[in-house]
Amino acid sequence: MNCNMIRGDHRGPRFAKSSFSYGGGDCVEVAYHEGRIALRDSKDRHSPILWFTKSEWRAFMSGVRAGEFDFGD
Repeated sequence: MNCNMIRGDHRGPRFAKSSFSYGGGDCVEVAYHEGRIALRDSKDRHSPILWFTKSEWRAFMSGVRAGEFDFGD
């Protein structure tokens, strides 16, 4: 994954946003922190952080790859 690192709080997660994010405002940032995956809205860095276990994240990514979230245009 080609990411640009974005410094978070020095005690908290270090979020990364994909280089495929073109600044349209529809992006999320992901971090790995203390054995869990953190996800937040890239345009509002003070928004709540969603936390996932590794197995939850793997299940989500499997669904993405399988097209479970392709809702069409």
